[in-house]
Amino acid sequence: MLNKEKHQLLMGLILKDIYTDISIAPLLGFKGGTSAYFFYNLPRFSVDLDFDLLISSEENQQMIFEKMKAILKKYGEIKDSYIKRFTVFALLSYGDADHNIKIEINTKKLVPNLSEQYELREYLGISMLVAKKDYLFAGKLAALTLRTETAMRDIYDIHYFAKNNWDINRIIRNIGFWPKIRYDKYISKLRGFLSY
Repeated sequence: MLNKEKHQLLMGLILKDIYTDISIAPLLGFKGGTSAYFFYNLPRFSVDLDFDLLISSEENQQMIFEKMKAILKKYGEIKDSYIKRFTVFALLSYGDADHNIKIEINTKKLVPNLSEQYELREYLGISMLVAKKDYLFAGKLAALTLRTETAMRDIYDIHYFAKNNWDINRIIRNIGFWPKIRYDKYISKLRGFLSY
């Protein structure tokens, strides 16, 4: 069962450890629903930590992987961890009756100058590289299209972003994240869906 306060505290401690380590802090951009929850007032509680590796190389992937495991060991048992083609992954269990924390680091360069999609923001008195709103919005739209099954959290987040007049990152929109449908048709259908 999820203890929201404990889960949020542990995610905050993990973020603190990541962004106070000068060897990995400039390499990781914090993104996804949890970053929107912590930094942009998304009312939906998100339970995972998602990042982009801003300077991707095999050496950086391995270093991040080892550092991440060392950080997570302080807070519980690492149930799973691996490096795959475009992902550095770890799953932390912090108690038998508690929810797990999934940490996923995308290593694929999604856009040119990926670091420009991030800005420094402060949490717990610590500077962190956080995805800009328009990058988060475009990423959620892409996730909605690319997932094999619709995730209701994506619908909720997209509705929140649209309702709050967030822009959509044009760079991402133009590089083919929407392979099955033209962007303008996609947005038109989405507007119709969100108007209900």
